[in-house]
Amino acid sequence: MQRLAYLVPALFGLACAPASSKPAEAPSAASTTNSGAPVAAAGATAGSAAENSGSLPRPNWLPSEAREMLSARMDRHGEVMMMLLVSVMTLQHSDTELLAEQVAAEPRLGRPGPGEKGTISALLPPRFFTLQDQLVDRAHAVADAARANDNTRIVRAYGQLAESCVSCHSVYLQPDNVFDLPGD
Repeated sequence: MQRLAYLVPALFGLACAPASSKPAEAPSAASTTNSGAPVAAAGATAGSAAENSGSLPRPNWLPSEAREMLSARMDRHGEVMMMLLVSVMTLQHSDTELLAEQVAAEPRLGRPGPGEKGTISALLPPRFFTLQDQLVDRAHAVADAARANDNTRIVRAYGQLAESCVSCHSVYLQPDNVFDLPGD
């Protein structure tokens, strides 16, 4: 799986690069992740860095303290999901199984109790918790498909997992605007 740690930043940089005929500049020595792995520069300038960073915009409805509490969790989750994508695309079944189980094992936020106020759980819309449960189930489905070495099941299960991610991101950004795919 260590080989994936080097592929992910490069693939992520390519995915986030603006369409241009101008080649991307090489990453500077300061462009590294917390693990020390290089990050692709993708031609981002100071003004476009937020747009091309691969990060979600800040939701206006969520207080900054709650955003900060969620950010480490979301960053970690995003890194694992990028590695999972690479393992799925490169048919690395053992890595796919391991990473999908890692997604499923991520600690969950508890649903708020009756009358609970002032906690991050109380701030989040109920749909978030439904999607959190769905994510776990779908991550297990990816791991099960990888364990079975069934490429057709892997790609379908990964697609459903990605649907859960996009739905949750939509709720995070606009909690009153429910994003449902056909069949949800």
